[in-house]
Amino acid sequence: MKFSMLAVPGSAPGGFISGVDDKGEKAFSINDYKGKFLVIVFYRGDWECQEYLQAFSDLQSKFSSVKAEVVGCSTDSTKVHQCWIKTDREDGGFSGRLNLALWSDPAGSLASQYDLYDEEEGQCLDGVVIIDDEGIVRHAMTTSLECGYTANNTLEMVRMLKVYKVDEPKASYGGGGGRALSPVKINTEKDWDISQDPELLKVLDIAKRLGQTQPPQLVYRPQNPIFDLLPTRIRRLVNPKASLKWCSASLQRNLAGFGQSGDVSRTQRLQIENIMKKVLGVAFMPEELTGKYTSLSTLNQREQGKMLSDDLFTLTGDAWMKEPGAVQWTEGKGVFVNNYDNFVLWVNMADQLKLVSTARGQDIKYVLLRLQKAAVKIEEAIKSCQQKGFTTNKTGFAHSKKGVYGTGFQITFAMELPGFQEAGRAELDKAKADLNLEIGPEGVPLCASVFTIVTKQSPEDSEHDIVTKSIETVDKLWKMDLELQSKFGVKLTRGL
Repeated sequence: MKFSMLAVPGSAPGGFISGVDDKGEKAFSINDYKGKFLVIVFYRGDWECQEYLQAFSDLQSKFSSVKAEVVGCSTDSTKVHQCWIKTDREDGGFSGRLNLALWSDPAGSLASQYDLYDEEEGQCLDGVVIIDDEGIVRHAMTTSLECGYTANNTLEMVRMLKVYKVDEPKASYGGGGGRALSPVKINTEKDWDISQDPELLKVLDIAKRLGQTQPPQLVYRPQNPIFDLLPTRIRRLVNPKASLKWCSASLQRNLAGFGQSGDVSRTQRLQIENIMKKVLGVAFMPEELTGKYTSLSTLNQREQGKMLSDDLFTLTGDAWMKEPGAVQWTEGKGVFVNNYDNFVLWVNMADQLKLVSTARGQDIKYVLLRLQKAAVKIEEAIKSCQQKGFTTNKTGFAHSKKGVYGTGFQITFAMELPGFQEAGRAELDKAKADLNLEIGPEGVPLCASVFTIVTKQSPEDSEHDIVTKSIETVDKLWKMDLELQSKFGVKLTRGL
């Protein structure tokens, strides 16, 4: 972790930064606020910190009464700021009523000067910086206090700092190449507890709750999760030996700033759909991933059924959607199909994005190479549209699919099981338990012509683990079926 050279107290950095206020988009400068206190509220991102900024917005009149201005700052673009401010309050916005300007710091240039930028996450840390009326940084902090406490304590801190002035620091401190040192030297035992003045005691109580000054400590942050299967590693895999009808691989993803599932408001669904229409355009996608996006709500029921009856949706496991009433095709829901009919991307279903790569036969390597390219290209395109990429949490990628953990990744094989059909449901259930598999469809008797095979996952499994386990178990199941075929004198019927 890098630390800034900023001393507190110390002169605030100059320069201009873009942002938006109630008059629209404009360029701001810290120098414009000389003569009054400036409070910069850094936060993770739009649509994630509504309560945090609302708490400061509600106190704007009180900040103004002590000649202080409050602004928010994140890595979001000015266009995203404007969209967030205009979004209805119930959808996570401010309904056009936010009493403070929002600055845009996409590269973290400003936030990093106050040690409030996380390079690995590419976002600002939640924190507050106070700059006095002479342009001197008087206070910089991160906090775990609740939103209301942070806003109220910041107001009290401004009042205190207006009473206790400091001289403007010299040009440099510390002499060496390390972190700059403050010119103010405090003996906490002698200088901070010599008065019984009620106002000073009140300020000291606030200071204790905000945290005492400590030396910088290295903090470990895990790397951003990625689809951890590089093409070179995929090519070293060995395809299943089992006789398969088809195979597919899928990824569940959600867009950062829009929550952790597809359960979002109509406004956000339409925003996500518009982002993905742009992302899936020819300008971003390689030739093998170009295709057509269809918003299902624009089709009537007959057209929906006809489209979803295509064999491709049998291969992706989505043929059930063709039944009337199986899905409520509300605005913002749709599907992208590439021109080769071997890649599908669903938008605003159980999760905001579901990527599926598929192929007939057992060439899972071919399927994975396509999925890997799609995942990389789509995330790159999303970020180029000034979005943050995919939503993550402590375990990896955030999504709503049960039985699939931080990878959001699943492999499905489809094969005939004539041996198990002859042996009966009990034999198949035993194989499922022994091999840790999910086999569909459920039901007695075993009358399906083709069965889908999915290996159950554990939270520790990586993408590579999931692939190798899936290949290993499907081959074992196939061998078990061959033995049952031999036992019962059954011959495998070819053809889909």
